Amino acid sequence: MGKKTLRVLICCLLLVPFAPTAGWSHHHGGAALAWGLTGFFLGSVLTSIAYRPPAVVYAAPPPPAYYAPPPITTYAPAVPPGMCRWERYVLDQYGRTLLDRSGNPIKEYTLGSCQYPPY
Repeated sequence: MGKKTLRVLICCLLLVPFAPTAGWSHHHGGAALAWGLTGFFLGSVLTSIAYRPPAVVYAAPPPPAYYAPPPITTYAPAVPPGMCRWERYVLDQYGRTLLDRSGNPIKEYTLGSCQYPPY
């Protein structure tokens, strides 16, 4: 009920400058509308200056840096005849390349058909 009352009050305040009043019947009738619109626009400007949006708060901190243990061998596997060696960089859950302790990207090797990639 509080939201509905607040909405009606805001709607009424926005429509007040356009409503005919006793000042409208005088020969200076345009002054009431001008004062109402001027107050409306000045109030809007002051409200926009006074309002500060809340600070951005992230739900979780950025993920910690992950360093994989060094590979057992730095050599790619031997390729049997009729097959191809496929390699790609290892990615974490955020799509970033994983690095070893020396800062080089970690590669993953797979053996498979030469016509279609295995992934």
